Amino acid sequence: MLIDDAISGVGTANFDNRSFRLNFEVTALVADEEFAAEMEAMFESDFAHSVVIDPASIDGAPLWWRLGVSLSRLASPVL
Repeated sequence: MLIDDAISGVGTANFDNRSFRLNFEVTALVADEEFAAEMEAMFESDFAHSVVIDPASIDGAPLWWRLGVSLSRLASPVL
């Protein structure tokens, strides 16, 4: 996480119930502009290598993949 080019949040916590209540997650907030600049460069590099997924392409995915996604959604409340 990057806040106002000055504060970075680095850690393992996810925004879900399992991370907040069951797992022992940790996140550090670093108030350092140089570190924040390094984090921004890493984010920009990740964005440059990312691919936008068109929702229509999901409809054309193989049946086994769509079935796996649907089954995963069933387990999402406990993950």
